[in-house]
Amino acid sequence: LNGAGREYVGYVGGTFQALIMAASLIFGGWTDHSRKYYFVTLTMLIFGAFGLSICNVNLDADAGGDLRLWLLVVAVLAGPLQPISTELGVEVVYPLSENTVLVIQQLFSNFLSAAFIPVFKALKDIQTNVHVGKDGSPLGGEVPQYTFSFYLLIVIHASATIYFATFNGTYLRYEAELEKKAKKDAERERLIAEHRSQYGSVGGGLN
Repeated sequence: LNGAGREYVGYVGGTFQALIMAASLIFGGWTDHSRKYYFVTLTMLIFGAFGLSICNVNLDADAGGDLRLWLLVVAVLAGPLQPISTELGVEVVYPLSENTVLVIQQLFSNFLSAAFIPVFKALKDIQTNVHVGKDGSPLGGEVPQYTFSFYLLIVIHASATIYFATFNGTYLRYEAELEKKAKKDAERERLIAEHRSQYGSVGGGLN
């Protein structure tokens, strides 16, 4: 966080996690109610890429305050992606068990996170000492650490967004729920019709 003290970094990190949890509850609840999993996920991916780009600009400009603010914005935009994408996975692979989907999603997300962290750390010092002019000559100056890692993160995020935009699945669980509801409604209508017919015939016999 651009040279901030450890205590301040702890405050920012705690706020980051708190915003992730709050945003997950808010966006997750609304998405479960509306069933717009694809729309919400794609929107968050797009705005998350935008937020990461602004973070990288602020990092390169050495704008510490703006960088911290936009990191918190990224927490709100990207934090709910994991629970919402899990629910989307459950929707499209129904009747596969929800626990199976959750385990697979958690396995791959945690594995990729653990795999990429050392990569980003290894690339943190690339081009940190030189600015290059239009003619290719070095201009001096210094680029902050993790600038190249941020570029790589943005590329990965943008690539995932483009790939996800091609998604053309079907909400199988939602369709199954609608089908069950339609069967229950049809059965209820049938029972009501039989009930009315039975009582109507009894009333006609008494007359």
